[in-house]
Amino acid sequence: MYIVRPADFQDLPALERLAQQAGIGFTNFPANRDRLNDKIASSKRALQTDVVNPGSETYLFVLVDESTGDVVGTSGLEGMVGIETPFYSYRIDDVVHASPQLQIHNRIPALFLCHDYSGTSRMMAMILDRHHQNPTAMSLLSRARLLFIAKHPDRFTQKLFVELRGDSDKRGYSPFWESLGKHFFGMDFKKADYLSGVSSKHFIADLMPRYPIYVPTLSKEAQDVIGVVHEESAKTSDLLLDEGFEFRGYVDIFDAGPTVEARTRDLRTIREHKSGKALITPTSESNLKTEDAATYLVAAGHLEDYRVTSAQATAQVAGLSIDEQTQSRLSISSGSRIQWTKL
Repeated sequence: MYIVRPADFQDLPALERLAQQAGIGFTNFPANRDRLNDKIASSKRALQTDVVNPGSETYLFVLVDESTGDVVGTSGLEGMVGIETPFYSYRIDDVVHASPQLQIHNRIPALFLCHDYSGTSRMMAMILDRHHQNPTAMSLLSRARLLFIAKHPDRFTQKLFVELRGDSDKRGYSPFWESLGKHFFGMDFKKADYLSGVSSKHFIADLMPRYPIYVPTLSKEAQDVIGVVHEESAKTSDLLLDEGFEFRGYVDIFDAGPTVEARTRDLRTIREHKSGKALITPTSESNLKTEDAATYLVAAGHLEDYRVTSAQATAQVAGLSIDEQTQSRLSISSGSRIQWTKL
């Protein structure tokens, strides 16, 4: 069984391992001990702070395999990006070139450097150990964040976005970067990706071209990967699209991976989740094996005590009936306030 909880300093070695396993392309989760330690500290501060409006708070969660006690995954949220420095993306749009004299009318796709997502909440850094990439673990790790947003809506904006990793190989070769970014930064993709994760983003504004980049001027290889999801992130992409996220023509400035977005309230987990009381059903009496039983994501606790797990349960008028084992995992008792949604 798995449980999601906020990250703590004791999780640092496991988070380092996950960052190293994830490889290149996770700019917001670099394999750097000091930076990961800072992320844990930022998350703990955010969970200890009363927040009325979203700001620069970061929330970091871990997925624990309860059979071993090992941390096997991580995911995060940001209350709002682009507060200290703009959050840059490329917006894909058409530029019209026309000559009435020659009767030529061309629409040419171009990349416009923008910071349209500045001031918006972001889901980030979903990384799962390769031995635990099963549907239950992936859904729990991803959707636990959405139940957290549903419980604490004042901490997040009305729009939510996610950057998906773009095409690159294990050696750090990115076709998009080779055709564009390399010429302005003078370094390979691996180094630029790492610097973006561990240092200030000011260098991006200093070095990126300000004028539109006409897509046909890029190499064919680079054009082919614009908006394409890395093969190892395909399952994550499917989860997000199933939630209701959509691609609206924005891509990452480094690897051209797609950005997906949605109105927060329209996402399936947030829209369909329910809140109520935990109704404890002794396992010895029913084992919850009724025709009405189903697998649910069940969340309990407030901020630092937040916990989410999956369990067989039965929805009742007064709440959700869960067994004693699930009660113990969530550290709750009969009558505790919980949230739930079908897995």
